[in-house]
Amino acid sequence: MAQPVNIGELVVIALKAGNGQQDPFCIFKLGSVAKKTKTDQRGGQNPIWDDQINLPMPAGVTRLFIQVFNRQASQENLISEGHVDLHEVLRKGEHDGFFPLVLNGKRAGKIYLELTFYAVS
Repeated sequence: MAQPVNIGELVVIALKAGNGQQDPFCIFKLGSVAKKTKTDQRGGQNPIWDDQINLPMPAGVTRLFIQVFNRQASQENLISEGHVDLHEVLRKGEHDGFFPLVLNGKRAGKIYLELTFYAVS
């Protein structure tokens, strides 16, 4: 099977969130690639990661999927998820802000992301 054509790189800096859980971390999925942030031990209701994730940007992909998990002992529990429409960052090169998170169709906090897109030259 042919590999997807990458049009550049998306840099995601997960700064902080408000979701009321302990020991959270994020997983970002873009196309077929998924990468994880560090865990904010005892991050509580306002975790701070300040962690950078670099993802290859496949042609035709316009959504970044986010999942926030709570790590407790030996298991991981999904506590919220969402997506970011990437049209603005692809057009302007940068897009920062709070993005809503949900769980089972109900509001479950928000996450602040700094997004930067670097096109292939």
